[in-house]
Amino acid sequence: MKKKKNQIGKGIVRFIDRVFGLFLAAGFMIGLFGLGLEYVLVKGPSPALRDSFVMTMSWTRRFDFIPNIFLTEEEVSTIVKEHSAARTSSKTDASLITIKAPEEVNTETGPQPDEYGILDEDGDGVVIVDVKKKGFTGKMIVIYDPSRVFVGKPEVYGGYGQPIDVLVENYGAIGGINGGGFYDPDGGGTGGYPDGLTICEGEIFTNNWSERAFVGFDENNILHVGFFTKKQAVEELHIRDGVSFGPALIINGVGQYGAYMESGINPRTAIGQRADGAVLMLTIDGRQVHSIGASFGDMRDVMLDFSAVNACNLDGGSSSVMYYNGEIINSPSSASGVSRGLPDAFLFR
Repeated sequence: MKKKKNQIGKGIVRFIDRVFGLFLAAGFMIGLFGLGLEYVLVKGPSPALRDSFVMTMSWTRRFDFIPNIFLTEEEVSTIVKEHSAARTSSKTDASLITIKAPEEVNTETGPQPDEYGILDEDGDGVVIVDVKKKGFTGKMIVIYDPSRVFVGKPEVYGGYGQPIDVLVENYGAIGGINGGGFYDPDGGGTGGYPDGLTICEGEIFTNNWSERAFVGFDENNILHVGFFTKKQAVEELHIRDGVSFGPALIINGVGQYGAYMESGINPRTAIGQRADGAVLMLTIDGRQVHSIGASFGDMRDVMLDFSAVNACNLDGGSSSVMYYNGEIINSPSSASGVSRGLPDAFLFR
């Protein structure tokens, strides 16, 4: 009997050993395939494909080392520089925005689509629209009254950021999206220090006083997009709520173009405004089977589809998140599948 038990035990060990070996071999083959695919991407005949791959990886903290397997630091830096957004001198023309009061619902005929074809069925001034394009999906929130939109921040400046649901609850809001980036020199991803200028309901937070790409609402609820110093944002534009990030996607009804617009496919977030003042909040899922992600150019095109007059890209990647009525309504790409700690967020009441 003891011999039989030993044989059974050895059989189990051999089975486990073979299964482990099978997984190890499969992992090895997948790794070789991945390296071969990367080599074709970065050394193949298509510079556009190479650049898109490099820029996609450069936005991903977990995999930003991958381009350096077959490319030198200098080659990677050159690609990133060529696809970085150039400074724009364009300023928002506030006269292009005429804020309209939300129209009352006709109780006899029922709710009607607005002039842009969007229907607010329940009349609460907020509409969620599914976005689906080739290669990616996402959601757009349309908020008819721009005075409802503001920037929220963590309770304590610095240290750790707070997830979108906590920010929404702290401010008594009903929804929102992530905002600007965070200062993270050591790669810890704690999200407590906003990178650049953040203005929350007139209160200023910054760790960088220089001119930066910026997006924010002024006292008249007009969204401004461009490059501003703290002085320009506060004293000239009278920004009440805004964050530093970019690039600008649309300025004064004109879509922005350049090599940087096709730089990388990733989860994305953006904010914009229509001519009637309605605010557009957009998130695109990425790094997942159902949606690989979008380029800046894709975000620009979606915003143009929704008639944005001004629009700006916000922080993306694992930070991209959209929250409404008690739940996250997009599919974040963070490792946990939920919102990471944010340094600030565009919220609405």
